[in-house]
Amino acid sequence: MIKVPRLRLVFASLLAVSLGAVAAEAAAAAEAPKSLVIIGRGSSGSTSDLAFTVMEEAIKRAFPGGGTSIRRLPGTASAVPPRIESGEAQIGHGVGESIVDAWTATRSFANRQPMKNIRYLGGYLGFLLRPSASPTFITNADSGLKSWEDLKNKRIGIGPADSLTAKMVNVGLRGVNLSYDAIKQNGGLVVAGDWNQQMEMLGDGQLDAVFVTADHPSPMVTQFAANHKPRLVSMSDSVLKALLDEYPTFTKNTMPAGTYDWLKEDIVGVQLSLGYVVHKDLPEHVVYEICKQLYVGDNAKIWGDVVPSWKGAEKLAERAASTVFVPLHPGARRCFEEAKIPIRTIAHGGDPT
Repeated sequence: MIKVPRLRLVFASLLAVSLGAVAAEAAAAAEAPKSLVIIGRGSSGSTSDLAFTVMEEAIKRAFPGGGTSIRRLPGTASAVPPRIESGEAQIGHGVGESIVDAWTATRSFANRQPMKNIRYLGGYLGFLLRPSASPTFITNADSGLKSWEDLKNKRIGIGPADSLTAKMVNVGLRGVNLSYDAIKQNGGLVVAGDWNQQMEMLGDGQLDAVFVTADHPSPMVTQFAANHKPRLVSMSDSVLKALLDEYPTFTKNTMPAGTYDWLKEDIVGVQLSLGYVVHKDLPEHVVYEICKQLYVGDNAKIWGDVVPSWKGAEKLAERAASTVFVPLHPGARRCFEEAKIPIRTIAHGGDPT
């Protein structure tokens, strides 16, 4: 029997471990995507802006080493589906109703082919953590505006023209027998554009009200309140009905008094179904690794790590797949099933692919 010196055996073992680590690192690097294009840049401080700041960090944590280049495109909810469908972007901001419209080629996408390359990844835990009453009706405390009916001849800001907010406000106005056209005919004004600019216009007296879609407390509203006295206006039952009839993925929601220190009463509105969507051909392991960083175990603390106001969102990880409005990507399904996170489909989440 040939005896091998103990020192040689130790060296061989260390070499094997070292080579194994190098091989594992190389394999991980090989699995990391070279580049990812994401679309979801809203106004600074908006829900989509914050959610995609979290997404960028999740990608970096999923594939450490800086090997993945991330390019972020601007775009409202309506701009996302075509870019995901075409493959121009691989990950996008998914507003339930916009994605469902694209999937079914109805309403805002009625003149397009159904966009069947879109898959669901998971919900925005930070958004679920914060109170929501969208679209939030903001005015000055001394404006005299107390209801949606009072907007009949006023100057209102509705966000970007192709945003879901702009569409929602016009639908909600139907509940009080108004519309953008009616407001204009009555001598009012309907302004589309960047929300931050519109909040400045509200403060300067150029607008009477602004509608935003955001979780609260919103940085936009907090910044406005630093120099002005805002007031939020609830939806009446007729406005709520108009919105819930038009958008089946919406639910009635209440923003409680005290959400802002100056908010003394509950504000009634709706909550949207929001989540990340991806292209169906994004590799399964890529979606799986990103999903784990967003929703599984202590990794889910990423929401509060990146956005301090979303601290504690990891406690809502079991709701990550509670509103799957188009089919899940296989990588996300694997992630949720392994983590035993319940999967609940709504709208077209259960459609065959």
